[in-house]
Amino acid sequence: RKTIITSIFMNGWNQKSNALQSLLGLFLQSAHTPYKVIDTLAHLGISVSADMINLAIQSLSKELHNSLQCLGWSLLASYTYDNFNVDLKTHAPTVEKSNNLLKHLTSGLLFPL
Repeated sequence: RKTIITSIFMNGWNQKSNALQSLLGLFLQSAHTPYKVIDTLAHLGISVSADMINLAIQSLSKELHNSLQCLGWSLLASYTYDNFNVDLKTHAPTVEKSNNLLKHLTSGLLFPL
C-alpha cells in the first residue's frame, strides 16, 4: 500500500516518475482490460492512459526490432526454425465452414552466440 501511495504522489509531483503506473498499465493491457477501466485508473493516478500504453508498446517493439536486426547483421547469432500444426476445432460445425481446420505454421527464433 505504501509503495502504491508513494508512487501516486511521486507521479503527481513529477510526470516522468511513473514506473509503477507504466508497469501496471502494461499488465492491464496484457490482461485485456477494457480501455474505459484503464482510463479511469489513469485519471486516479494508478495507471497510465491507454494511449500511453500503446505508445510504450510501439516504442518497445521498435527497439526490439532494431536490436534483433543488429544481432542478425553481426553474424553472431544462431537461427532456429520449428514447424508445428494447430487444429482449430469448432463446437458446432456448419456447412459454410471447411472441415480442414488444420493450420501449418512455422516459428523462428534468433539466439545470440
